[in-house]
Amino acid sequence: MPQDMLDLEMVRASTAIVEQCLSVEEGEEVLVVTDPRKTGVARSIATAATAAGANTVIATMPLLESHGNEPPATVTEAMVAADVVFTCTTKAITHTRARLRAAENGVRTGILRSVTEDMMVEGAMSVDFEELRRQTEALAEILGGASEGTVTSDNGTDVTFSLDGNQAFSLDGYFHEEYGFATLPPGESPTHPVEGTTQGTIVIDVSMDNVGQLDDPIQLAVEDGFVTEVSGGDEAHQLRQLLDRSDENAGNIAEFAIGTNPKAKLIGNLAEDKKLAGTVHFAIGDNESLGGSTQSAIHLDGVIRSPTVTLDGEVVVDDGRLRTELLDE
Repeated sequence: MPQDMLDLEMVRASTAIVEQCLSVEEGEEVLVVTDPRKTGVARSIATAATAAGANTVIATMPLLESHGNEPPATVTEAMVAADVVFTCTTKAITHTRARLRAAENGVRTGILRSVTEDMMVEGAMSVDFEELRRQTEALAEILGGASEGTVTSDNGTDVTFSLDGNQAFSLDGYFHEEYGFATLPPGESPTHPVEGTTQGTIVIDVSMDNVGQLDDPIQLAVEDGFVTEVSGGDEAHQLRQLLDRSDENAGNIAEFAIGTNPKAKLIGNLAEDKKLAGTVHFAIGDNESLGGSTQSAIHLDGVIRSPTVTLDGEVVVDDGRLRTELLDE
């Protein structure tokens, strides 16, 4: 699609994100954080914010090395000072002290991690937002009320973990004051396993942050909540090297999430892959922004295509099919 047509097509999504999802109002101070690879999406969001009457500033920062890395201090201070922040970045800054500081200061943050211009006009962004919000909130209620989870798959995944007392989130595209942020594209319910309880084997077979779309599955052996071994092909070797040069908490099983968006596609981009209804993803590294207490400089997601998820003995996802009938009860 020619760039001028793509810019026009993005207007609808950007306007909805700014006006509906983050409720930007006239006179508010809006900061759009981006990097050299995401300026097109950032420009579209900034234009929509300006059209809504906001005082809009774009801050372009250097590319971060990994998801979960802190942005530069100047960007952090600008985030804390704004009314609304949009992060149109290649690497996510969702799970950072900067984002948490902004939330503590009452800032509304919209996360568009790794979102491309094409993703703004098709796939996950074309979903019925209101229906997705209803189903994702219902799933979050089920997940947040569960005490134990089990995930199995034909690919070799067989893992259990405690969820007892942990909050689950409804990342449905809309800003939730109790979370402090919204994520786009929409469509997942995440939580974090209780520290030290995850046991078994996780086999990532779709895509992995900082690695990309996988040719060969990555197998993670997990004991007492930490990755003890990474095995597989060249892509597993990449992840193993990344963990080896990261901090001591990089191997923490930080997140478990279920995708809820029926319009999402598996495209090798975690921003959309992990939103597909019936997929799940686990993350390693930092879990503080999900209510945990383990800090790390990284937060990396990995997606499983066709899992079976059992919560307190009830199957919620059956071989990659989200049981939506449970969400209508």
